[in-house]
Amino acid sequence: MLSNKHPVSKENRRGMVLIIVVVAILFTALAVKCSSLSEKNDSYVRQIGTLEQKITDEKERSKSIETFRNYTHTNAYVEKIAREKLGLVYPDEVIFQPRE
Repeated sequence: MLSNKHPVSKENRRGMVLIIVVVAILFTALAVKCSSLSEKNDSYVRQIGTLEQKITDEKERSKSIETFRNYTHTNAYVEKIAREKLGLVYPDEVIFQPRE
């Protein structure tokens, strides 16, 4: 009985081992790069969250500034500043000051 299988030569074995080693090295390099990219992606996700929070904070601050700006254009604000900073009063007002 003759077998149809060809015996594997030493050269073929060396070639197969070399291919397996190269594939293993490539797979390892790919796994390391994938891990590195995953860590980088996680860092970007955290950075996006931080930046979105800053955007929200700045929008709230902008609304606050706009509200204050609108308030500064009212007569109530002008009157308040005139009383506090300049000590002005209406002509018909009487100011009582405590005696020392």
